[in-house]
Amino acid sequence: MPATPLKNLIYRAALPVLSPSPKGQMRHAEQGEPLRFLQEYEALLVKHHVFGATLLLKDGQRQAIVHTSTRKPEHTARPETLYRVASITKMATALTALRLQDEGLLSLDAPVAALLPGGEALGGITIRQLLSHTSGLRDTAAYAEALRRGESWSWVVAQPGVFVGTPGASFSYCNLGFGLIGCILEQVSGLPLDRLFDEKLFQPLGMTATLDASRLNPADVMPIVRVLPYRAGTEVAIPELGRKPLGEPDSSRHFGHTAGAMYTNAPSLSRLLTLIIQQGEIDGRRLLSTDAISAMTALHGFSGPAQHPTRRYGLGLVLLERPELSERRLLGHQGFAYGCVDGAFVEEGTGRQVIFLNGGSSEARTGKLGLVNRDILRWALRREMPSWT
Repeated sequence: MPATPLKNLIYRAALPVLSPSPKGQMRHAEQGEPLRFLQEYEALLVKHHVFGATLLLKDGQRQAIVHTSTRKPEHTARPETLYRVASITKMATALTALRLQDEGLLSLDAPVAALLPGGEALGGITIRQLLSHTSGLRDTAAYAEALRRGESWSWVVAQPGVFVGTPGASFSYCNLGFGLIGCILEQVSGLPLDRLFDEKLFQPLGMTATLDASRLNPADVMPIVRVLPYRAGTEVAIPELGRKPLGEPDSSRHFGHTAGAMYTNAPSLSRLLTLIIQQGEIDGRRLLSTDAISAMTALHGFSGPAQHPTRRYGLGLVLLERPELSERRLLGHQGFAYGCVDGAFVEEGTGRQVIFLNGGSSEARTGKLGLVNRDILRWALRREMPSWT
């Protein structure tokens, strides 16, 4: 991922030359409301070198879904296709934690040290700080190495460079922090993560989703590939971590799933966004307290210049304030992993939703926002959905 301004500039310059293009090889299958500006949407997919995608737009009772397949490299999108949605998982993790708080099993302001065996190594960090990336932890190479080697989270935090700040003092996006939340949830519930998420979130919402990809048929999962540098044959549907079953709780080693290993589809993510925008209610049922949703959507962490925020963060939730996209605040999350650049956002006040999942796309960014997500959001909110009325 081009993480610095210079690398981002070089990446954008190289993309048209070195990345394969989907131009002329896309086929679309539409459901629901037909897109008025399908050709404009296709032009965005070409611009950002997107391979295999599902788009869901929702405005009130009107909904459009477009499944886009590409031939070379082959990425087939069907209604039943599942996507690894990367960091969009963090919304589900936060909601599950908030459900356990509503049930009295944990408190967001409890020190993690009291909840995890060996937790004293984490000092005074709280669950709220982990959920808002204000824990003072950061990701290092040790995080990925531990997942490969099967090491514990305590091994990771014992490595140099993991602690970079005072808990609660600043924002530092950290996958390890969200992984620790998974360990805490297993510890306090006594359930393995996949069963816990099924019981507390996926089944009550009617979602097709799992954290345990070992239960999936890889043929049902959209393969993901980096479009730059592109290497034919490197598509991955289920990475090594996803092939390890989550059959039993392991609160020392199950820290690789709750940051970004959820597999789901666009209609399921729409249910999740609906729960948030409807203050914890869905289909006339209350699943979460209004206090829980208020905490989730409140500003907890901030990254970027104050006058032009690129990322404001709630609890497991990006609070996107970009006037060129919408005059209203957008709630949701992005997902970057193995080449995909996913996005799922809902607009406050209107409930309009934009969900975009793919099997590979340009990873160029503006600040923290993927350019493909920026352009899809602007087109959907400013152009396509206004034309429906």
